Amino acid sequence: MKMLLPLAVTLLAASAAAVPLPPAPVIGPDKDVDGRPLPFGRQPRLPAETPAGSGRFKAVMATADALPAHVIYHPANLARAGKLPVVAWGNGACINAGNRFRYFLTEIASHGYLVLANGVMGNPALEVGPQENPPVRPPGSPPPPPPPPRDPNAPPTPNQLRAPGTTTPQQLIESIDWAIAENARPGSPLFGRIDTGRIAVMGQSCGGVQTLRVAGDPRISTIMVWNSGVGMIPGNPANPAAVLDSIHTPVAFIHGDRNNDVAFYASEANARALARVPVFQAWQDGMTHLGTYGQANGGFYGKIAVAWLDWQLKGNGKAGRMFTGPDCALCTDSSWHVFKARID
Repeated sequence: MKMLLPLAVTLLAASAAAVPLPPAPVIGPDKDVDGRPLPFGRQPRLPAETPAGSGRFKAVMATADALPAHVIYHPANLARAGKLPVVAWGNGACINAGNRFRYFLTEIASHGYLVLANGVMGNPALEVGPQENPPVRPPGSPPPPPPPPRDPNAPPTPNQLRAPGTTTPQQLIESIDWAIAENARPGSPLFGRIDTGRIAVMGQSCGGVQTLRVAGDPRISTIMVWNSGVGMIPGNPANPAAVLDSIHTPVAFIHGDRNNDVAFYASEANARALARVPVFQAWQDGMTHLGTYGQANGGFYGKIAVAWLDWQLKGNGKAGRMFTGPDCALCTDSSWHVFKARID
C-alpha cells in the first residue's frame, strides 16, 4: 500500500499513481465538457490530497492498491478523528468514477467517517456533475425509444471520459469487507481506527438501487436512498418486493418532486411499502434528480446526510431532530414534504 499524504497517520495510494487519468478537456469558467452551463457553477479543481469539507476533520480523497475499483474519502488526520463509522456509496448512473460525487462525499468524511465510493478515480471533469436532469415519466408510460446509434467519428461525450463499464452492487459489499479487514490488519493506517459495528450504505439513482439490492447484509446499520427506489429502473431488480423485504435497518429516502425527479414515484412507493423498519421519506418542491451534490460541501443534501449518519451511527440525538418529532426540521420547512413511520 502506498502513502498518499506526508502525514504519519494518513492513508493509501496517490490517485494519479494508482489509476492513470486521461487528460482533462478544456472547460470554460462555467461550462461543462459539452459547453453547457454547469448546474451549480464551477467548483475548484482541488488535488486529491487537499483537505476539504466543513466538518471538524478536513478530509481527503485517495485510492488503495488493494481496493482498485473504489475511491476512498477519509479525515486527513486519522488520529484526531477517532473511530470512524463506514459509509459505502453507489454512484448515480452506476458510473465507474468514484470521484463523481466528490464534494458531497468529502463533506461526509470531514465529519468523521470513512467513505468508500464505487468506481475508479475518473476524469476530474466528472466531479462537477455535468449531466442533464432525466425527464419524468409517470407510472404506466411506455418505455422511451432506444438512443440513436452513435457516429464513430463524432467528438467524445462526457460519458466517454469515464472508465469503461459500470459499477455493481457487489462493490458495496467489497467496501465493507475491505474496511473490516483493514481495521484488523496490523500495519494498516486504519488498524483499530474503524467502528466496524456502525456501517451505512447509500447511493443516488442507480446507486440507490444498488444500495437496496444489498440492504439485507446483516452488517449494515442503516441505509439512505437518494433520488432512487426499486421500480425506477425497469427490471432492476427483477423482484422489487423481495428486495424491499430484505431491509432490516432504518432507511431514509430523499428525493425531488414529481415534476423534476424521475425517482419520485418509486421512492414514494418504496417508503410506503415498508411495514417493519423505521422509514423516513422527504422530498422538496422544485428539487431535481440531480440534487445538490455538486454544490460546495454537497449543499443541503450534505447536511441531511451528515445529520442522518450522526443520528443513526453515532447516537447524536440533536442531529436526529432533523427527522424526529412533529416539529422536525424537515417537517416544519414548508418546501419539504415528509412521510415517516416507526421513526418517532
